[in-house]
Amino acid sequence: MMKKMLLAAAVMTGLAGTAGHAALAHDAPPPPPPGEGCGGHGPHHGHLLSLQGITLTSAQHKKLAALMHGDHPDFHADMQQEHALRTQLRTLLTTPGTVDQASLTSVEQQLDALHQKRAAQRLQFEVKIHDILTPDQLAQIKDRQDKIDALHEQLHALMAPPAPPQK
Repeated sequence: MMKKMLLAAAVMTGLAGTAGHAALAHDAPPPPPPGEGCGGHGPHHGHLLSLQGITLTSAQHKKLAALMHGDHPDFHADMQQEHALRTQLRTLLTTPGTVDQASLTSVEQQLDALHQKRAAQRLQFEVKIHDILTPDQLAQIKDRQDKIDALHEQLHALMAPPAPPQK
């Protein structure tokens, strides 16, 4: 087991080192749009199209900068709305007596709709990034992500608990 832990640590160190070198590159990607990045909800906490290690032309940099600094949905208002909806849920769940299931379902549906709206906005932003990139750059991104996914699979296999002995 110790051998597996050391190998897993070595793999993660390699991944961190690769990501660190890519982040130091001259043409590091611009930051995520307002309200995005690691604090997002759902399975993808950031960009689906990582531009780390991708060499961009001057024109692509300008298009990305315009995209980053362009109009964005009001994420602050969305966060306030989400907070208000969560407060409503908490109030419904902390009120003595029978829980009002109809109200609970209504608030939950509003919260789901808000999350779906934000996920759709993030995806449209990714489409705009996609449209700036060349087919070769997209292939580079796919290849890099395939390698990362393969390393994650190897890591999970290494970290999996051993199978019970056969009788």
